Amino acid sequence: MKPIFEPIWSWPVMILIIIALISLVLVTYPPRVKHFNPLLRRSLIGLRLLTVLLLAFMLLRPAIELTDKTTRQSWLYILADSSRSMQTEDGPGSVTRRHELIKTLTTVNPLLENMDENIGIKRFDFSKELVPVDKFTEEASGEQTAIGYSLETISSQLQQEQLVGLLLLSDGAERTLPPYDIDVRSQASYFGDSGIPIYTIGFGSSTLQDSSLDLVLETLVIDPLVFEKKSTPISVKVRSLGAANRDLTVRLLVEDRTGKKNGEAGKMIPAPSNSNSRVVTQIHPTQNNELNTVELFWTPEIPGEYKIAVEVVPLEGEIKQTNNRLETIVTVQKGGLQVAYFDSLRPEQKFIRSMNDPKIQLDYFPIGSGFSNSAKNSRPDLKDLSKYDVFIIGDVPADLLGPTALRKIANRVEQGAGLLMTGGYHSFGPGGYADTPLETFIPVQLRTSEKQVGNNIAKDLHHFQDLKMVPTSLGLQRYVMQLDSSAAANQRMWNSLAPLKGANRLRKKHDLVEILAQSAGNEAVPLLFASEVVGGRVRVIAFAGDTTFQWFLSGNRREHERFWRQTILWLAHKENDTEQSIWARVSPRNVPPGTHVPIQYGARDAEGKPVSDVKFTVQVKGPSGKSNQMESMGTGDSSSTTFSKTKEPGDYWVTVHAEKNGNSLGFDATTRFIVDPRDLELDNPAADYSLLETIASLSGGSALPPEELESFLTRMNKEKSWNKTLVRYRRISLWDNWYFLGLFVLMLTGEWFLRKKKGLV
Repeated sequence: MKPIFEPIWSWPVMILIIIALISLVLVTYPPRVKHFNPLLRRSLIGLRLLTVLLLAFMLLRPAIELTDKTTRQSWLYILADSSRSMQTEDGPGSVTRRHELIKTLTTVNPLLENMDENIGIKRFDFSKELVPVDKFTEEASGEQTAIGYSLETISSQLQQEQLVGLLLLSDGAERTLPPYDIDVRSQASYFGDSGIPIYTIGFGSSTLQDSSLDLVLETLVIDPLVFEKKSTPISVKVRSLGAANRDLTVRLLVEDRTGKKNGEAGKMIPAPSNSNSRVVTQIHPTQNNELNTVELFWTPEIPGEYKIAVEVVPLEGEIKQTNNRLETIVTVQKGGLQVAYFDSLRPEQKFIRSMNDPKIQLDYFPIGSGFSNSAKNSRPDLKDLSKYDVFIIGDVPADLLGPTALRKIANRVEQGAGLLMTGGYHSFGPGGYADTPLETFIPVQLRTSEKQVGNNIAKDLHHFQDLKMVPTSLGLQRYVMQLDSSAAANQRMWNSLAPLKGANRLRKKHDLVEILAQSAGNEAVPLLFASEVVGGRVRVIAFAGDTTFQWFLSGNRREHERFWRQTILWLAHKENDTEQSIWARVSPRNVPPGTHVPIQYGARDAEGKPVSDVKFTVQVKGPSGKSNQMESMGTGDSSSTTFSKTKEPGDYWVTVHAEKNGNSLGFDATTRFIVDPRDLELDNPAADYSLLETIASLSGGSALPPEELESFLTRMNKEKSWNKTLVRYRRISLWDNWYFLGLFVLMLTGEWFLRKKKGLV
């Protein structure tokens, strides 16, 4: 306890003021009361002096400061990994990691018990969550290793307790699923900013023994939505442990759904191979623990929902085979189009090929003159043209395609494939297509006399000026020319496109040919001719232009892609394709156990528009056959729910039923997803010492080997850098209170009363 003063002004000023006030009273006040008797005179002067002294006391602002010093309780937290990976027997003498951890803590237990009395020890097991324990045991059954989540849990207690540090004993491999996937590095940085170091001690081996043999498939990548007859790429990574210099076979398996109903899984069989697929391949790793990327190609023939799997064929002596296969669900839809595109190496082909539509697979065959003006005499492999739904022929002379290819294309068009020929110096009549099997289908006039030889350019067969392409009045009503759903916006969009750089001079073959586009201006040049032949089964287009890439380059990529997409779909009779009324979708299709799976669903009418006020019933059947049912009301545009009962690995079937006013809206939609049978903790139980070192570094701690824990605790106890004294200060004011104010008022009142009584007031 000590008195303190905080004068309102500096001490010299305050001393002068106090002397001045006292002098003023002693000089001026006695003459005014000298005629009173001595007792009264002294009383009045004394009251005036006491009032002045109280005022001076207040100006000095005195107080008493009390000091209270206490030593605050500090805590050392010990976190021991109790996840299943700690049961891996890779310690000295083939003991488990958890056994080695317990042994390490048992060795230093006397030190922990004899720590300074101001340090308390708290023990925790952690796997998925943090669990306080009185004593560590060898049990380690946790399904996840959530180091970041555990640190976040502790950080929420930092306001209540003073931590001197954390001892983290683990194999360091963070293996988590949402919502426990908290970033461990950001949490370690938080502890570092708070001045709380984390000391890490690692257990286990970071690699399997070279003699161990294990083939592991990682990260299967495939588009979950593919189309029939379209080649689909599949990418997978194969990690080979102990298989150096051995041939490994990687193959694609496809579910055989013959005789299977919805809700029943089919047998996995090798995928059938064809000329457009690669469903099996071999790799030859040269190093242990080598990671190879394998590319496969699959061409589904029939629409539907399939389970596929990529498998690396097990080797004899392999320690684990459950990780040799990865499975997923793929939806194969109708509408997959195969397009054969023949053109020279000119700018137009590059931008047509850049069209991004999952329904369309465009195979490009470079033929004819390139930028060097030298003809390619070698023809591409045109053996199998029967798989194509649409043929596009650009600046390619008929002679280079050859009579065999022309006849095959004509036969395929006769069967219903679409045909489009674009402008160019060697297309239509100048390309020699008169008197060929394709002349019957091309909707413009072709003459043998128009054929050009070599690189000669007939001036009378081409337009060389800029031509802005716009729809005709008939074209505005046709699907191919719809760049926008609004008629006015569609017209404005066409008017905004860059002009074509010239075109072929073409005339329609007969009156049934429709001219869908022409050039703007008074002298309109016909540019786009369309017709349906062979009784309406075959659609053909003649396009005089060959520079639509100008639209792309001028910022209208969307319009460029839409025009070519719609042209191809129209040629293939696919412009009106719709899906079933009720739909269901799950993404992602593969999830780990315990994941919350989002399910989207909806309903549409015959025109593809969403239906409102729909009652949906969503049923999910798990691998064991147990079903869970949910009901909801919503619109057909898109509704969603979440399914969380995914602990059991296997196939989960989702069925969505939709009703409106008690009437079903169509066939139930069925889809499924897979809960992977992988063991999060044991599929790859290798320790991760680099993560432990990162945690220690970011938090200001250090990574210790188990044998140094004893010396570390000894140093910690001796240094006592953790021993922080908590000092609390309490101040009692002697002037800023009610009793001081009361005394001051009492002095003034007493003097005033005496002066009033003697007639001085």
